[in-house]
Amino acid sequence: MLTASVVVAAEPLTTIPQTPIHGCRGGKAKLYDECHAQAPIFDKALRTAREQGKVLLVSYGAEWCIWCHVFDAYVKGEHSRFIHPYSDEEDKERYNATIHERAESDPSGPAADLAAFVAQNFVLVHIDSRYATDGWDVLDAAGATDGYGNWLPYIFTTDAEGQFAAALVSERVEIRRDTDDWFRGYDRDRLTAELSRMKEAAQ
Repeated sequence: MLTASVVVAAEPLTTIPQTPIHGCRGGKAKLYDECHAQAPIFDKALRTAREQGKVLLVSYGAEWCIWCHVFDAYVKGEHSRFIHPYSDEEDKERYNATIHERAESDPSGPAADLAAFVAQNFVLVHIDSRYATDGWDVLDAAGATDGYGNWLPYIFTTDAEGQFAAALVSERVEIRRDTDDWFRGYDRDRLTAELSRMKEAAQ
């Protein structure tokens, strides 16, 4: 997972499955449960969202996907310096990368605001696309397959019945820097606005 300077939201973000995921692929699974059926994970997350009066935010992705880990780090309030273990798509090699935000101003306040907003409004569920046998079936049951553009992570919200509401448009919110540390991140104000739109579509 990404490690970084962390700002803890007043209310912690509920994330399912909870990490670390024990007993799965020798500890390689950091965000996504690669060893078990995804439908029960999705169902548990949907129930939790209902109980908490929040919107379900789905991250359909994989452990090898850098942006999947970056998204998770941002919505949890991390900032500044990220150390990220990742792999190639076939999981043959594991690497470590350090990426630096190098913000023009102190990012800790905006990071805390984003984390607080996400924690107050969403339950985040990670659905595995790589090893799980039913990850795609979860998308299909949620009516979310039409919005999938063959990229990861595929971030979307559902309504209270678990049906697709809106997808995150990555081009609106991503930041890329083509330097030797290949920083990838999000504009936090634009990400908050995009998540607000997705929340409203789900209600």
